[in-house]
This record gives sequence, structure tokens and C-alpha cells, in this order.
Amino acid sequence: MSSDAPELHRLRLGDLANLWAEDRNTPSQIALIGELAADPLLDAAGRLDVQRLRAELARRVRRVPELARRINWTRRGEGRPVWVHDPSFDPLDHISAATLPAGTDLAAWCADRIVSRLDPARPLWRAEIVAGLPSGRFGLLIVLHHVLADGLTGVAIIGRLLDASPDDTADTVTAPTAWPLPTHQALVADARRTRRRAVTAALFAVPRIPATLLRTVRQARDAAGDIRETAPRTSLPRRVGPGRRLAVVRFPLEEVRAAGRAAGATVNDVLLGAVTSGLRELFHSRGEHVDGLTLRASMPVGVTGAGQTSAMLLLGLPVGDPDPHRRLATITATTGGLKARLRAGGGDVFDVLHLPAPLARLAVRWMRRHAARHINLFVTNVPGPPQPLWLAGARLLDAAPVAPLAADVPVGIAALSYADTLAVTVNADTAVSDIAVLSEGIEQALGAGEAASRSPASRHSRM
Repeated sequence: MSSDAPELHRLRLGDLANLWAEDRNTPSQIALIGELAADPLLDAAGRLDVQRLRAELARRVRRVPELARRINWTRRGEGRPVWVHDPSFDPLDHISAATLPAGTDLAAWCADRIVSRLDPARPLWRAEIVAGLPSGRFGLLIVLHHVLADGLTGVAIIGRLLDASPDDTADTVTAPTAWPLPTHQALVADARRTRRRAVTAALFAVPRIPATLLRTVRQARDAAGDIRETAPRTSLPRRVGPGRRLAVVRFPLEEVRAAGRAAGATVNDVLLGAVTSGLRELFHSRGEHVDGLTLRASMPVGVTGAGQTSAMLLLGLPVGDPDPHRRLATITATTGGLKARLRAGGGDVFDVLHLPAPLARLAVRWMRRHAARHINLFVTNVPGPPQPLWLAGARLLDAAPVAPLAADVPVGIAALSYADTLAVTVNADTAVSDIAVLSEGIEQALGAGEAASRSPASRHSRM
């Protein structure tokens, strides 16, 4: 490869894991559903100026180089796939517009659009401007593939797409140099160099492979109680189809923090407690017995120490406990113990990514096939921008995240803090027709927690 050519940016093992983990009905795609004030972008007739808005968003896309990249899929002997600049990239090709049908909820309208698969031959994102919202608003749906961004990097990308003040303008950005796509010879030569380095590293790693495998099993057992135990069967569906339902609830962020402080818990703990309460309400509404029921949830957490920045935990949600304060105390103790193990270098059920690639691929695919045996639902909480954002003078009023579903795990719950609000989105297979019961239960639990933080007497209430 010429010394003047750019360095090849291979997909990392974690990137590949996001590709290995998806299937036809569960694409690894995350999303943000935003609602913005329409007034600054109305035309002379009082209608949303969609073409201007598309142009404004396209200009801002150019300041995010990642959005101009696509995956260059490789052949045998060429090594891992490579990130390349798409020579035909035009932001407007990824930005469309639609009108929300009258009487339709924006989140419900977005549900199936989010799982519409992104084209793997193009940059893995799209945006849709949605006119027709009530109360002088318009919608903005942004979908990113998980290989392009996780929750935190996705928030960072959104932050660069939007403006820090209503007066900001999208500076003219020079398009990145469109280097020629890497040739077969360049890919093969780079792959050989990579293999030589990998062989050298593997020779040093061989003594550690049995320990890593053993640690992985022990970590999963520590996080889930016993890896041989299955997640409890409930009335939740055991299969995930192609369709989705979404429900969003919002709550003042400071009130959630206050509830956590009063209970000696984190915002994550309060969220998990509210989710547990929502699930309890859901099963009660179905006439399902919940005594002694503990559901298993998978949740990514940030970690300090042990050289890690994030890890995936499996933890029990005590749905069967009738006392909400005891439920929260149980969750707080559980997450505290799991995080302590992580800081000590153990407890991450996805430590398999430290294995050689072929073994990691087998492990990830095994997890995908058997996820429902050990996981009932997925929960994530991502810190978002603490200050308001704008797009060409239009303020972002609401921002709701959507996390993907995993194979045979029919419920995913994502939370995002933005400005002074915590938005919680329930994403479920269409078979969960009573999703509103779950979301309303979460909202009521957040409200009860806030009330408890102000009124000691309310600590004796039961749910």
C-alpha cells in the first residue's frame, strides 16, 4: 500500500459482534425520535419548509465524517471488512420527508420504520423529517446501525448534527478526500501483516485462553446467578417477529435523581425499579401470578478500572416482591455488587470479545440463539446532552431513544436524559399488545419514587 494512501480502518471485533448478533427480524439498529419547534422553519404559507430543512440537515451531516463512511465487505484472504469513504455519498440521499397521518402517535408511526433494514452497501444511517405533528412541532427520526454507533457514540453524533444555540449556522465543511477504494492486493497485504501480528499476540495469549473461557463462564454465572438456570417463562412472547410497538414516557430528570438520592440509589437503579414495577403491573393486568418471580434483564453499564469503559450485566428484577422500596433496595444492592466485581476485573458476560475472533464469533452466535433462555428483557440508560439543542433555529423539545430487540428477547427499554427530562421508550414485539400498561406502570413508579423522596410517610405505601 502506498505511503500516501490512508491507513485501513478495519472493523473491530465489537463491531463485528453487532453484525453477528442480528438476524432478519432483529436488525442491530438504534434510533432517536425527536420533536422540534416548527416556527423558525415555516414558509410564507405557514407550512414546514421541508426542502430547506433537508438542506440544513445535509449541511450538518458533512461535519460528521462517520456518516459518509460505509463498510467495504472483503473476500476470503482480505481480512476483516474495512471502513471506507463512500465516493458517491450525498447526504440528501439519506434524508427523506413524510407527513404524520392525522390522529397518529409519532412513536407508534416510527416503530416499524426503525426496523426497516439499512442498505449494507451504503453508509448505515438515515433520517426522516416528519411534518403534520400537532402543537406547532415537527418530528425527526434518525436511525443508526449499531456497528456505526452505540448509545453513547450515537448521542455524540446527534450532538454534532444539531446546534448548541439557535443562532448557530452550519459552517461550510470541505468534503473529505475520496481516496480510491482499497485494492485486493492492498487488502491482502494488510491482512497478512495483521495475521503476523495476531499470531505473535496469540502465542503470548495461548496460556490465557483456558482462563478466559473459564472466567467468561464464571462471570455469566456471577451475573445471572447460575448460567444453567433459564429465565422464567412468562406471558411475554418467546419469539420476535418483524413488527414493533413503541411507547414513550417522560419524567423530570431532577425528580428521578432526587428519588435516587433519597433511597441511596443511582438513576440507573431507579429506572430498573420503575421497570420492575411496570412489569408487575403488566402481569397483574393479565391475571398472571407473580409471587416469587424474578425476571432477568441485560443492561450495559459504564465501568472504571480494569481497563474497561463499558460492560454488559445480567441481573434479576424482583417483580414478585410487593414492596416497591424493598424492590429498589434489592436492585441497588445487586447492581452495586455486580459493579464491584467488574471493577475487580470480572462480571462482564460479553468478555468473550477478548477471545480470538473465530471463538468470539461462535460465542456471540450461541448467545443470540440462546438469549431467551437467560434473558427476559434488555434495559439501557444513556446520558444525553444536559443543555438544549437546535436545528437551524428550531429547538429540540423532546428526544426519545429506541434500543433494538435481540433475537427472542421481546422487550427492550431505553432511557435518555436530555436537558431536564428523562425519556423512557418501551420497544416491544407487536405481540405485546398491552404495551401501554407497561409504560404507564413505569411512569407511575417514577412518580411514586419522586413522591417518596419528599414524603417519608409514603414509604409505607405498597404497589
